[in-house]
This record gives sequence, structure tokens and C-alpha cells, in this order.
Amino acid sequence: MESYPREFASIFRKLTDAAQAWTKAQAFGDEDEADRLCSSIEQLRDQLLETGVCSDDPCQQLQDMAMSAGALILTRQITMDELGERQQEFNDACQPVPDEFSEDLWRRTQEMCLSGARFAIAEVQEDEQVMQQERFNYDRHARSITGSGKASARAYGRVAPRNMAEFGTRAAEVIPATVIMFSGCQDSQTSADVCNTSSFGLPSDSGPGGAGGACTSSMIKALSQSDQYTWVSLLQAMRGILNGQYTQIPMLSSSRAVNLNSQFALRNRESNGNMRALLVGINYIGQNGELRGCHNDVETMRRYLLRQGYEGENMRILLDDGRHEEPSKENMIAGFQWLVSGTSAGDSLFFHYSGHGGSVPDDNGDEADGKDEALCPVDYSSAGLLRDDEAYRLLVGPLQAGVSLTCVLDCCHSGTILDLPYVFKADDPSLEAAENGEVSSTMPNSQFNFGKLMRVIQANPGMCAAAAAVTGLAYFTGGQEQAGKVGQGLVQAITSDDPVQGFMGAASSLFG
Repeated sequence: MESYPREFASIFRKLTDAAQAWTKAQAFGDEDEADRLCSSIEQLRDQLLETGVCSDDPCQQLQDMAMSAGALILTRQITMDELGERQQEFNDACQPVPDEFSEDLWRRTQEMCLSGARFAIAEVQEDEQVMQQERFNYDRHARSITGSGKASARAYGRVAPRNMAEFGTRAAEVIPATVIMFSGCQDSQTSADVCNTSSFGLPSDSGPGGAGGACTSSMIKALSQSDQYTWVSLLQAMRGILNGQYTQIPMLSSSRAVNLNSQFALRNRESNGNMRALLVGINYIGQNGELRGCHNDVETMRRYLLRQGYEGENMRILLDDGRHEEPSKENMIAGFQWLVSGTSAGDSLFFHYSGHGGSVPDDNGDEADGKDEALCPVDYSSAGLLRDDEAYRLLVGPLQAGVSLTCVLDCCHSGTILDLPYVFKADDPSLEAAENGEVSSTMPNSQFNFGKLMRVIQANPGMCAAAAAVTGLAYFTGGQEQAGKVGQGLVQAITSDDPVQGFMGAASSLFG
């Protein structure tokens, strides 16, 4: 056969995932965990046999191949003890090629095992660049052994860059913080305003009830049922709650390649830093297109955040209800600035928006589809929309490494409103690909514009030359790492509200 049946491939993906965990346990010297994982791997081998695809010997070979690949890469990268023996064990596991499988399929299976092992060791060594490259390779091989690589790529609507490591490095340079955004629908879709959220079966203490947004309501409903979601299982649960009554397709976008099977969390995983939230709900009272559920969405999200450890005094709430701060464009911009100002590594930030979203002609030529996505402040008719470029500059640009920002946007045309470099569209083909192990992370957004943060520099050519000179001096005096830090600091400073003053301040302070 030229490819494995889907069920067989899915079980084998679980086996190789377990082999990766076994490799890490061996690297850390955790023998009890390694023994437990050995038992799991043996059970998965038995499940392979039960599919009837092949006989016992090839199933045992697949188990031996996955585990010997882990032992080989562990030895090669860390211990260097008995390297020749580990290489021979892997060679023995790979030979002979079982009669049931083509040589090409068997070769791709070997490559998948080796990529998985290299990813596991890179994770132990905290080598982000190798992790991203090998995770991409592992996923690619996992898709290829089912013959579904092209189908999975189409499910994302994206084409991955040839060099994943380079893409990841550039993305980290442009956006050093960890930013993850849930959007209620794709750019081309509208988001539903639900007449009565009781149809979702929300717990009575989760919010005020009445009208609400489909995105917010389905998310909170899912989170009320379990606190053990992964990123992809939460999206899948939201789709299940929407259950065909609503056509909108949620999306997840991120500044890093997020492991979809890692646990969903609103708090920074790195430390117990400060926690801050900005919540905006706009019903457009008395205007055309008046909504009814956006204030309720904010209250529902506020209650959830309180249960997650956020504190009321560290939340800023904008509502057009006459009692809270008005969600005007000016106040929304001020809210963005409040949310990101003074943050440092370990901090957890959260932004929730419920209101109208828009899709309008791109005004500066930086969008591949020719359209800007935008938020609609309450005074949008006079003050204008808050376009994606501005939201990106205010929310994402100022954040430094180690800061975590999670956004939930319950509005129309919100799919890529922050234009982040990685995406996952939770439509049926993509969810199926994730469930079958063909895809395990958010994928590169081929439309991501690396030049977005450099437009202000290009508009100030004198400043551009100065920035290059300062960065070059940093490289000469401190090497590549220092130059990278200085360059990123200058990009953030130059894209501030006062780029000239920002540049002068950054250039002087970055060298002490």
C-alpha cells in the first residue's frame, strides 16, 4: 500500500506522540514515567494490530522504530553513549520493509519517527527554532502517510513557507510576545447576535441572560462544562454548541505556532505576573444596526475572568450604557494603551470585544485580499473605524517577550483582524485533520505581512538610516543577540504615537 488507512494512521500518530513523551522522560531520567509510557505504547501497538491492516510483525516493527528513533536522537544530541548501538537498533527496526507497505511509505514512516524524536529533544533543550522546524516536518510526514497532505493544506487555505524555522524566527522578531486570538468568524463572515442565550444552556450564574453573541455564549458554555480543554477541543466544543444553527466558523490565530493539543489557559504559563483585562461591549443604542447582547457578553466574560483569578480593579470596562466609560474610538485607543503599558515578562493580558466589525477597502496596500478588517467604536460615524493596522500597532506592537495576550473578538469579519502570523480555521476539514493527528499546531499565515511594523520607518527615511546605523553599532559591540534586542526596541519605539521622540529615547536608553 502507498498510504495507511485513516484509522491506522491516527493510532500510529498516537503511538509516535507517546514515543516522544517517552524520549523526554528518558532525557530527564524519569524511569517511572518512561515505564508507564512503554505500557501505553504497547497498548497502541495492539490497537494497530486490531485494525487488521497488517500482521503482528510489522506492528512490532513500528513500535520498535518509534522508540529506537527516540533513543538514537537522545544519544546523538545529549549523551553520545553507545551511539553505534543505538544506530544499529534503529536500522534493525526498519528492516526488512514489510510486504504490506511500499518502500516509499516505509521511508516516510521512518522520517516521521525521526522528526518526532528530534522535536522531543529540541523541547528538552528549549531550542525554539528546531522545535518549530521539526514540528512542521513531523506534521507533514503524518499527513503524507495518509496521502492527505494536500487536502490538509487546502483545509487551512494556506500554503506553508518552505523554511518553517526562518518563518518562526522572523515572526518572533516582529512579535516577541505570545499573542493568541479567538475570533467568532472568518473575515468573510458575519457573527450572530443571539436573541436569548438560554438556548445555549448557560449556567444561571454565568451571566445576566437575555441576548448575547454566539461566539461569547458558545465559549462560556463550553468552559462551564470543563476546565480541561485543549485549544482545539475548545474550538470543537464551540462548534458543537453552535450545532449548525449558526454558520460562522471560529478561528484561532497566534504569534507563535501553538500546539493545538496543549491545554487552553488564559494565564501566562511562565510566571505569576500581573493580570489585566480590557472588556468592550457596544450595543449602538439609538443608532442604525442597534445590537442587544454586547453588554451582556461583557458581563458574562467579566464573571468568567473573576473565576480565573483576574481582579475587578485590574479590569477596564467600556459600555455604551450611560454608566460605564463610553466605548468611543478615543477611549478604545486609550484602553489599548492602558492594557499594554508598563507590562513585563510574566504578565497576562486579556481583551474582549463584542460589537460590530467591518470589512472595508484597504487604505494602504498592505492586505493581500485588498480589505482591512475593523472594529466599530460607538462613534464610528464621526470618528471613523478602528482598522486592523491600528489595532495591531496599539495592542501587539508594544508587547515584549514573555508577555501573554489573549483576545476574544465577537464581531463580524474578525477572522484575522490582528493579522497574526499563524492561523487555524475551525471548519470541519481542519477539525477532522486535527482529530486524526494530521495537524497539531496553528499553521503559518502566508498572507502575514512582515513589513507592517516597518511602514512608519519607510515614511521617515532619515530615521530608517539612523535605525540601521544604531542596530549595526549594537551588532559590532554586542553581537547578534544584542542587535536583535536593539532592533526590536527601535521598531516598537518608532511605531509609537511619537516616532521621532520614541526613536531618540530608544536609541539612547538601549545602550544605557
